[in-house]
Amino acid sequence: MKKIFTILFSFFIVSGIVAQQKKPVTVKINTPSVQCEMCKKKIEDYLKFEEGIVKSVVDFKQKKTTVTYLTDRTNLENIKTAIANTGYDADDVKAEKEAYEKLPKCCKKPAL
Repeated sequence: MKKIFTILFSFFIVSGIVAQQKKPVTVKINTPSVQCEMCKKKIEDYLKFEEGIVKSVVDFKQKKTTVTYLTDRTNLENIKTAIANTGYDADDVKAEKEAYEKLPKCCKKPAL
């Protein structure tokens, strides 16, 4: 009887935890300052360590970054700020100046 009670109790606890997690959300962020494969790698590697981000894919040719994240752990503004902290523009959030200055020459915006 104790085994059955323990199994049922465990089942209800686990199902309650699973039910509370929200589904991941996928968004596309304009990253107009992304120039090359190195930019892509830098952003994707940085976002791997951000809490709540499930997946990120940078398309430097289209200048878009697709991010899948958990809404109960982060939000769109935090993601944009994380991208800006790597030295790249993200929608309306401008690149962090010091991070931008540290980028290799090929990753900086072309001079007009």
